Amino acid sequence: MSQAISAGIEAANRFSQSGRENKGDSLGKADFLLLLVTQFKHQDPLNPMDDKEFVAQLAQFSSLEQLMNMNTSMDGLTAATKDQQMMNASNYIGKDVAASGNSVSKKDGTVGKFFWAVGEEMAKGAIFVYDAEWNQVYGEELGPRSANTTFTFDWNGRNFTGALVPDGVYYIRLSCENASGQPLLVDTRVTGRVEGVAKEMGELYLRLDDGRILALNNVREIAAASVVDDANSETNSNTNNTPNNGTQPGA
Repeated sequence: MSQAISAGIEAANRFSQSGRENKGDSLGKADFLLLLVTQFKHQDPLNPMDDKEFVAQLAQFSSLEQLMNMNTSMDGLTAATKDQQMMNASNYIGKDVAASGNSVSKKDGTVGKFFWAVGEEMAKGAIFVYDAEWNQVYGEELGPRSANTTFTFDWNGRNFTGALVPDGVYYIRLSCENASGQPLLVDTRVTGRVEGVAKEMGELYLRLDDGRILALNNVREIAAASVVDDANSETNSNTNNTPNNGTQPGA
């Protein structure tokens, strides 16, 4: 076995060992330089490496180093930006926010507000309430609704039989159709008062005073939501406790 081949195998082994130590499969600048120097050191003296080829490989190494340094700088900038975002998010504490979502809380007998709207005329629909284990606790049918109007669902915290449900977080789903029976996209919004800020897996969340968690990216207003009263709403009232156990949840 020639010296050049042996050197190549040795360099490859050292490169593999370096990859295992770095727990990655990418070629780092140290690995690149190791291969380049080994290639240059063990070149055939009767057929040396072309100077243009060598300069080209040096240029590749220089570009690799610059890219890796840039990547390191970007990582630092990203981390600093996320820290700044968390500091900025702390300004939400103590304020009421409105955000995209479908969770409401029942606390001390009071249920949080839930708002919804459709982008086109709705012929019929249904609304459902689920507990934290996604068991359906309430549901009712909805009549026609106009497009681009925000409606409110005032749930009284009772189940199908009219009994009060325990305090906690509940989830609301809607199933809406147009006159042709086609499903409609529903825009839902919830409100709450911010008590704290948390960061999980690099994402920022707002912790509300009732225990709910909202993604910061879903916040749409830093104020109480403004809605149009739905005078003809068929949403729940204290006297509407008709069981509806056969209703299936919407999409």
